[in-house]
Amino acid sequence: MPFLQTLTTSLSRLWHRTAEILPGVALALIIAIAAHRIIAELTPVISGLLVAVISGIALRTLGWVPWWAESGFGWAAKKLLRAGIVLLGLQLALGDLLGLGWEVLAVVAVTVSVTFFGMLGMGRLFGTPRGTTMLLATGTAICGASAVAAAAAAIDRGDGKDDDGAPVQSAAAAAVAVVTLYGTVAMLALPALGGILGFDQEQMGIWIGASVHEVGQVVAAGGVIGAVALATATLVKLARVVLLAPVVAGISLAGRRGRSTEAESTAGRRPPLVPLFVLGFLAMMALRSGTDLPQSTLDFTADVTTMLLTTAMVGVGAAVDLRRLLRQGGPALLLGGAGTVVAVGTALVGVLLLG
Repeated sequence: MPFLQTLTTSLSRLWHRTAEILPGVALALIIAIAAHRIIAELTPVISGLLVAVISGIALRTLGWVPWWAESGFGWAAKKLLRAGIVLLGLQLALGDLLGLGWEVLAVVAVTVSVTFFGMLGMGRLFGTPRGTTMLLATGTAICGASAVAAAAAAIDRGDGKDDDGAPVQSAAAAAVAVVTLYGTVAMLALPALGGILGFDQEQMGIWIGASVHEVGQVVAAGGVIGAVALATATLVKLARVVLLAPVVAGISLAGRRGRSTEAESTAGRRPPLVPLFVLGFLAMMALRSGTDLPQSTLDFTADVTTMLLTTAMVGVGAAVDLRRLLRQGGPALLLGGAGTVVAVGTALVGVLLLG
């Protein structure tokens, strides 16, 4: 009887929780489908993730987020993002990345390192909150919105706030908006600048892949130049994505060391040394590298990954009020612009040194 009573109680809680979050998740999914299948396809230079974030921000700013969607939006912004990041690992095969050569991989590593740590330093100079600085640095250095989401999960101390007590989801939404804004600027500017500099398609692919923020933006910019540039840019970009795991693990470890044991006890748990979704990401990458998965499976999981991330971005966007962002987001906008200049400049130096 005690077992049946426990089981009944658990099922009842699961049912109530599902009923609580399902309407909001359904609304976020509908918006994501519209963003990805309609708006993004009509204007392919705009990322579906950006459209989803803007939609969420607009709903919040206009006061149109219904009360029944609040829980579902929050759940999507956290759980679906982590699921999407795990599946993102299936897009990465180590053999393909190693084929780029150590010189190109060195350009990627140096660009990511200089951008990430440079933005951490500039964040203190500009007076940007520490949590926002960490999110912007990760998103700019690695892979845009997905990296911001991964970093947000790592700096969350367990109650939806960072170590300074600031709401993580609001900071993440602002960071996604800033990173996507400047990534779009870089996506449009680099093909034109490459023509002025006289770069060939391979050089352009390396430059774009090593500096433009979103995967979709990299594909759009590389595709404008040609097939060789597109293939090279995509591989170089994926080499940056591989660095998401060690960077997020480092952020999580730094946060763990920075929190006192007493504070962790008060929160009721100790944060994991490496977030589980990062381990899942690495496991999926190992699976892709060690097995010969059918192309149909890879295409399907890529579509699922995109939809998970796009749906989650609606929830992330709904966490920020644009009016408040414009009043208080000056340092974030300044830091995002400076970080983009650092990323583009560092990658340019690397391309010039490669010849």
